Amino acid sequence: MDKAGKSERKAKLKAWRDGEHEKARALFPLESSRLQHFFDGVEALRAEQGCFHDIRHSMQVIDAMQLSGAEANALLDWCNDHGGFCDCEIAGNAFLYWRDARV
Repeated sequence: MDKAGKSERKAKLKAWRDGEHEKARALFPLESSRLQHFFDGVEALRAEQGCFHDIRHSMQVIDAMQLSGAEANALLDWCNDHGGFCDCEIAGNAFLYWRDARV
């Protein structure tokens, strides 16, 4: 394969990846700064107290952030959709999905 063909493929792959990230960002349940606050809070509690394989830390952070019921439900549904079914999965799977897509 020549350099021009390889460069073209790389450019197409980057454009596709950027488009996928843009679609993902459009579906974030909260603005990015609020998601950062949520994930930081969940991770801090999880690191301090461990994971109880439920969402008690997430709910504590949601309460502290004073999210509405609709915002909380949208956030938790979004986390579930991205592999976050308990606090450690939210701090891992959902966080990684958000981190990679927000760039």
